[in-house]
Amino acid sequence: MDTRDRWKGIALVLNTGCCWGFHGVLIKFAYSLGASFLQVFLVEALFASLYYGCFARGFLKTVRPRGWSQWLQLSGIGLASVGVGNLLFLAFSLGPVAIAATLMFMYLPVVYAVSLISGNQSFSAPKLCSILLVLIGATLTTQIFSSLGEPGAVAAVFSALAASFCYALVFILTPGVASFTTVEFRSFSISAFGLVGCLIVWCFVPSLWYPLDGQLGSFLIMAIVLGVVGQTLPVLTLMKGLPITGSSLGGVLASVELPIAVFSSAILLGESLSPSKIVGVVLVLSGIVLYNYSDRVRVPQMATT
Repeated sequence: MDTRDRWKGIALVLNTGCCWGFHGVLIKFAYSLGASFLQVFLVEALFASLYYGCFARGFLKTVRPRGWSQWLQLSGIGLASVGVGNLLFLAFSLGPVAIAATLMFMYLPVVYAVSLISGNQSFSAPKLCSILLVLIGATLTTQIFSSLGEPGAVAAVFSALAASFCYALVFILTPGVASFTTVEFRSFSISAFGLVGCLIVWCFVPSLWYPLDGQLGSFLIMAIVLGVVGQTLPVLTLMKGLPITGSSLGGVLASVELPIAVFSSAILLGESLSPSKIVGVVLVLSGIVLYNYSDRVRVPQMATT
């Protein structure tokens, strides 16, 4: 892989993590307007679908899926993205936020294990250590252990683990579909599946649609911001960056979401920065740097063998 391309892929995936870290703060503003998670997810998916739909003429012009296997791979990414959004927000509603915020990072060992089993890379102790650093950092930052005894904790754990598994599938499947899809078509597929998933949930659970008395205008403005920061830009850069970085490195890079969320919450929402949060953020960033360095060392070695 060309060094310039590699850094381009890294920058793209880091942008995705930064957007989603800031996105968590924006959601809190949307909730303050009286919106539900379904309304937030739906407007994000709708905005992104309309945006990517503008490129529909080029979706299948240069490359396209051939056969059921390739269409199933693409559909799997879309379905997994629906699972991430709905199961994560379900975990938030069932129990303490710290549980979902921490256990979502369990996608990292899953993605790494799959990359080892599939033979895409060989075992690396530094890479394993970097993943452990991120997981420990997430645990310290969210202070999950103080939340495990609260009501709804068990249900939130299972929902969060299911969401992290779906998130892992997105990272695992995306590099493989790059050869027969354009980045716009991949991004549209994720957003369109998300939109359809929200509409299905709404049909079965209409109570999740809250009245926005007197706040509709403010919510529509927020919807545009959420659509850009939560779906359009991060999905586009993830779909473009993952085929370059690969699933495992991309997954670790995306964990920059947590430090961004911590610092943006402190700046915009006035949340406190406790010593454990600061240590946790340092560990997460250290894990990202260590994994990237280990991967950069491995690439030249492979090129010379």
